[in-house]
Amino acid sequence: MVYTEDEIFEKLKEILKICMPEADLSSVRKDSVINRDIGADSMNFIMILAKVEGAFGITIPDELWSQLSTAQDVIDVIQRLTAEKEQGTGPA
Repeated sequence: MVYTEDEIFEKLKEILKICMPEADLSSVRKDSVINRDIGADSMNFIMILAKVEGAFGITIPDELWSQLSTAQDVIDVIQRLTAEKEQGTGPA
């Protein structure tokens, strides 16, 4: 299934709330930096990406993890990987 950017962003916010229930997510925007603006530490980040992978049925390659700093970065990778999966050109 291919998701819209807004659908992914809403799901990402749900995942952030699950992984970081103490965080104030009311002002989260697509350009929010996950560790600086949202307050995720490295363990939170691992949990967030694991839940993203499960929610969207994708595997984010390890080499991409260091490139994911903003919510928009995560959205872009999800869109790309779900589109590749849909077309049968990427990893499951």
